[in-house]
Amino acid sequence: MTDSTSPVSTRRHGRVLEITLTNPPRGYMNARMANDLLDTVRAAQIDDSVGAILVTGGIAGVFIRHYDVGEIANVSAALADGRIGPENFDKGSAVLGLIKTMLDSPIPTVAAINGMCMGGGCEFALSFDMRVAQEGDYRIGLPETRLGIIPGVGGQYLLARLIGPARATAAVMRGAVFSPDEACRLGVVDELVADARARGLELAQQYAARPRIGIDATRRLARMIEAGGDGNALLDQTAREFAGTLIDSPETDRLIARFLNEGEDILAD
Repeated sequence: MTDSTSPVSTRRHGRVLEITLTNPPRGYMNARMANDLLDTVRAAQIDDSVGAILVTGGIAGVFIRHYDVGEIANVSAALADGRIGPENFDKGSAVLGLIKTMLDSPIPTVAAINGMCMGGGCEFALSFDMRVAQEGDYRIGLPETRLGIIPGVGGQYLLARLIGPARATAAVMRGAVFSPDEACRLGVVDELVADARARGLELAQQYAARPRIGIDATRRLARMIEAGGDGNALLDQTAREFAGTLIDSPETDRLIARFLNEGEDILAD
């Protein structure tokens, strides 16, 4: 049964699971939201009926404003009096677990950024396969150094994947936040649209319609590319993955037969 008090709610659109984040009044991420999100995403990833995940904000003008600074202050106090140590931060953190789970997701993910998206909220958005931002007067970015801290769950790394290490480092050092237009020009988000949720749902449905075998192979290759694999090894692995999509794949056989029968126009559907 869905907990009506949770800041995380879900809705199905065929094979797309839409997750809406609502934590009034300000729309912060906190430990409760992170844990509920982690549980929801993990459940979706093992559900064969889910072909893509879409996440959007449920408060007007907010995706996730940022992580609750009050909770960060409590952590600071716990570190100061020795109740926890730095080693606790790479173990058991729901937010870090959430980021890792998103990066390793076996199903495509789309963030429909429909408002403020800073700090931990931005780090979360950066872990998606695709980010669609809504036009408007709000900010996207990583302002942590303005408080004397750094993005704590991989923000610098996640941003570097999109805009390169040098630009990401410069942005993090100055605590940069961007307008949606600037974020799109830099490549922090992929598209800028009038209605992020509508466009995000459209893209998620396209992902969900693709046969899983090709998605899985593409993800495996992406991990090799990101790890800086040798070019020849990547080419060899690509050839093996291509062969794998042809072996024992009834869905691939059906689609190729349809192409041969109906012509190449089906590729433009």
